[in-house]
Amino acid sequence: MKRKDLRKLANNIYRSTGDALAGERIIAQARSIGDVCIVSGTSSHRVQQTVLKKNALCVIDKEFRLSDTEMRLKLK
Repeated sequence: MKRKDLRKLANNIYRSTGDALAGERIIAQARSIGDVCIVSGTSSHRVQQTVLKKNALCVIDKEFRLSDTEMRLKLK
């Protein structure tokens, strides 16, 4: 997908430190992508993590199926 098309999908673009995205499926683009490392997730599950560098842009393609209340309960 072209970057121009990806920007059209975004309703809001947040640029401040600490802004976050959460979703079932997220499309990400960046000029440079770091190495993938494995970090611990919930219980015995493992999660992959990487860093997007230089002009990174992410758009939620599919939102969470959980409500805000259910999500807050799971994060505690």
